Amino acid sequence: MNVDLSKASMNVGQQYEAILTTINNEGKTNAAPFGVRIIEEDKVMLKIFEGGNTIKNIKDNGEFIVNITNDPIMFSYATTTSIPDEYLSRINYDDHEFAHISNADAYFICKVYSIKEGMRKDNIKDSEANVIKADVLELKINSPCVRPMNRGIHALMESLVNYSRINIVDKDTQDFFYRKI
Repeated sequence: MNVDLSKASMNVGQQYEAILTTINNEGKTNAAPFGVRIIEEDKVMLKIFEGGNTIKNIKDNGEFIVNITNDPIMFSYATTTSIPDEYLSRINYDDHEFAHISNADAYFICKVYSIKEGMRKDNIKDSEANVIKADVLELKINSPCVRPMNRGIHALMESLVNYSRINIVDKDTQDFFYRKI
């Protein structure tokens, strides 16, 4: 493949927050936020739990688009319902229809080559999970300055804000901030 995700500021071994878009067999779009790990310059991996439209669409069609955006409205829509069609554009690639976020800084088309099903156990609940690996078929960059989001930087910034307030709050609030940090 001739796709190099570093052109979209995405590096091998790093995980980024993105919005996946899929289309079901009836032509309805779906969008949801996920962490996407870059495993090679043209390969990605993600974990998706059972029960949602995204995993069903991926299992049915074996393809999806990863949208790179920092738009909080798009993440809000994708998390709470789905992104309305008015914010999406449809394209054809290799005789397949795809949907992407119209104002995404970048997006790339993925074709699944592996889905491994398993159980994830954590302190919330045991869940059926799917580890998906996919080839990146095409990368489209729409912005001269693509900045994929990494959840860690936001957690670090919030921790630093809380830390900066430690000496100006009461003991209970200090304890609260320390627990958050």
